[in-house]
Amino acid sequence: MTQPDHYANIGALGVPWAEDLPGVAAPRRGAVYGRKFAAATDHPLASLAAMNVMQRGGTAADAAVAAAAVNVVTKPHRTHLGGDCFFLVWRKGPNTVDCLNAGGLAPLEATLERFPNGVPLTGPLASSVPGFVDGILELHKMLGTRPLETVLEPAIRFAEDGFPVSMRLAGALTMLPDYTDPYSDELRRVLLKDGSTPYQEGELLRQPDLANTLRRVMDDVQEDQRDGFYKNQTATLIEQAMRDMGGIIDKKDFEKNTAVWDDALTTTYAGCDIYEQALPSQGIILLEALNILEHFPLDKWGLGSADAIHVMVEATKLAFADSRRYVSDPLIDTVPTETLLSKQWAAERAKHIDLKRASEPVAGMIRSDTTSFVVADEDTAIAFIQSVFAPWGSRVMIPGTGVLMNNRLSAFSTTPGDANVIAPAKRTVHTLNTFLAIRDGELVVGGGTPGGDYQVQSNIQSIVGVLNWGLDLQSAIDMPRWVLVNGNLAMESRFRPAVMDDLASRGHNVGPIAAWDGNIARSQLVASVPGGGWAVASDLRGEGVAMAL
Repeated sequence: MTQPDHYANIGALGVPWAEDLPGVAAPRRGAVYGRKFAAATDHPLASLAAMNVMQRGGTAADAAVAAAAVNVVTKPHRTHLGGDCFFLVWRKGPNTVDCLNAGGLAPLEATLERFPNGVPLTGPLASSVPGFVDGILELHKMLGTRPLETVLEPAIRFAEDGFPVSMRLAGALTMLPDYTDPYSDELRRVLLKDGSTPYQEGELLRQPDLANTLRRVMDDVQEDQRDGFYKNQTATLIEQAMRDMGGIIDKKDFEKNTAVWDDALTTTYAGCDIYEQALPSQGIILLEALNILEHFPLDKWGLGSADAIHVMVEATKLAFADSRRYVSDPLIDTVPTETLLSKQWAAERAKHIDLKRASEPVAGMIRSDTTSFVVADEDTAIAFIQSVFAPWGSRVMIPGTGVLMNNRLSAFSTTPGDANVIAPAKRTVHTLNTFLAIRDGELVVGGGTPGGDYQVQSNIQSIVGVLNWGLDLQSAIDMPRWVLVNGNLAMESRFRPAVMDDLASRGHNVGPIAAWDGNIARSQLVASVPGGGWAVASDLRGEGVAMAL
């Protein structure tokens, strides 16, 4: 008896669409739908906090602040009060997009001469001025309706009373005993049992110093709401620790708000207006790559085809090369943004793509450890991303605060003449980015993912999956991913071998990676439903959950 190649809906009562989609190679789960509220984060407690805030009368902005603060407590290796945050806000009624970038600001003493051997990757000299708290305060001030103490209460409770350590955090904690530099002492003291033994998954981790710092953020408000972090006790402790360890951040650096409201960068693609973070975010790479992709028949080639992947990879290389050459902080340097995002520029760049041959690799791809999420209320959707850059950031935890500092200053160049060369009060080119795709007053897809230079690459694949190949949000996340990694084209092993062989024959240095690789993507996506409500999806590669009501 001849057996068919594929059995669909095996069983007495087969359910239509239970089978996986061709090219996705994953269980077909579909998005989660709700009529009023939705949240998708990379930790269940963050999703739960966001939903609870909205159910109790809070807005999406309140929910975003709550989720972001819970992430600080539950994912300290990826984000913290000493880190950064960026976000986009879409309001359905007026169909407007607001953009905020908060982070990557060099201290006033961060001169080029101070770093003759480059910025160190860790330690007290690796940190930019923290922007995370400025960012959440700006969001709460603009659209929040619940008191800050109500919004921050879940994070304070999890820090004070403890929370069960997840498998991913337990794994990250095993890194800490190997950090033997003196500046890592406080990090080990606070986050290891007896300062030496990592917590196991399921064990309760308490952070009372962090709980008190969060209380000061909400309580210690005098003339300026920023005082609770950037002026009084917390600022004094940060300045003292930095001075004692040989760092350069002090209270003068805290006088200027690091959160910058700006017009989102935008282009059009597949009938949508695509919005991205303003410079110096690398979101411009995503927009330029999409402009280049318009010149190729991705719809016709289809999901998982070697032609489509080849062209997406090559367009990404071109956009990264332009970013490396031109992009800097537009508040300090002149950046040819209009040219880089023009359709004419993309048309010329598209001519450089040889359909039969891979171009030279992109130099020096940056990895990082970050977390992102999406939340939505009845009228507003927010795509939010937060980070300390590398896993455990600079490894400097400020004594008495529970605050972990970022190592974002190491993203600057120290080569004179480079666009991204370090300078006092300059913002470094930043990997953090989120996106929104809007058509006819509806959010077709929006979201983000962690991963340093992998972010824009993975976000491009989410957008193409939805807009070109008609995938639902969850399938767009679940489909196999590829990323450029220092000259290699890393591809999840769920890609068909014939596709990998085809790409290798064109000159790509193809390397298979895990079937579901949580290092290259942990996406969270949201879309509005034309009849009202939301669809959200959360990445199986992470440890999060999508919720809607």
